Amino acid sequence: MKIPVYIRYIFGIPILLVSPLASGLLLPQTVTFSYHNEIVARPNPTAFVLGDFHRDGILDLAVLDQGSTKVAILRGIGNGNFVPFTDAQAGVGPVALATGDFNGDGILDLLVANNISNSVSILLGNGNGTFRPFNTVEASGPTALVIGDFNRDGRLDFAVTNSNSGSVSIWLGNGNGTFRTALTYRVETNPVFLAAGDFNGDGKLDLAVVNKNSNTVSILLGTGTGIFLPAVNYGAGEAPAGLVLGDFNGDGKIDIAVADSLGSTNTVSLLLGLGNGTFRTPLTFNAGKNPTFLLAADLNGDGNLDLALANTMSNSISILLGTGRGSFLPSLSFATGKGPAWLSLIDYTANGKPDLIVANSFEDTLSVLYNVTSSRR
Repeated sequence: MKIPVYIRYIFGIPILLVSPLASGLLLPQTVTFSYHNEIVARPNPTAFVLGDFHRDGILDLAVLDQGSTKVAILRGIGNGNFVPFTDAQAGVGPVALATGDFNGDGILDLLVANNISNSVSILLGNGNGTFRPFNTVEASGPTALVIGDFNRDGRLDFAVTNSNSGSVSIWLGNGNGTFRTALTYRVETNPVFLAAGDFNGDGKLDLAVVNKNSNTVSILLGTGTGIFLPAVNYGAGEAPAGLVLGDFNGDGKIDIAVADSLGSTNTVSLLLGLGNGTFRTPLTFNAGKNPTFLLAADLNGDGNLDLALANTMSNSISILLGTGRGSFLPSLSFATGKGPAWLSLIDYTANGKPDLIVANSFEDTLSVLYNVTSSRR
């Protein structure tokens, strides 16, 4: 039987999709996750990143414990399993981290935002799973990091949210692990998360920042020189705590989904992008209790972006399946450990379906949830 296909262009990338109606296939309008196991990490893990820190072709984990000054490195041993390996030294109160090659040696390094010691630690990788403290730059109650090439010189830069000063600082990389003096831009009160993307289609990275105490999202358009235009602010839900970028209505323009963490609302706000750096009035969708972090991916294989949210106070994740038209089906809930605070995708079973790792901030574990969704006729 011939199965018709069609092509959708998402941010200029051709995506091959099967036409469910023409082919007679009924792609799933649900998704199922099975609680698989727990990875023992540090007490109260609040964030983590995946990377091949040993350069052996197997993903490892770097995990934060906000109550310490350490980053736990867990070595991947294959089949989605990890074992404790070593610790790396950061500052006091680490709350966010990111990984990239900041000195051009082909080895992954780490950035760690230290909320209490008001700093960002640059830890250079040795290629064997260990890291050496290299440099520290100042911040003001840093809460989140994002990496990007903001001045288009081929070297990694980073942006950090400063919750104490209501600002974002841009640190331009020199390519040797050091950074130039920061450029700082005003946003609104208590910025807690940010993401980088091209919101106006000019090929230059822009920034979106969630301001928890102002109930807003700030958009800073980049010039491609490392300089950003003043922030333009858009309303969100109550106490927005995280955001993710994606094309949720299939028009090829970047949209923004925001986790609104206040217990009285428990919603996701969706700001549809117009492609010129501006956004529509947000739409809202119900989530779980106290959603604080979210990610976007096609979780059920229907070609539409879905959302996964960590609900810190209900010990669960919520899945909102996207329709591809800028809306979502009612949320589905799956149990995790206590206090889920961070999510990441990984294909544990190598079956092409995205599985989830969840940081349980009230325990000392990461939960692994297998994606066991099946297609049906």
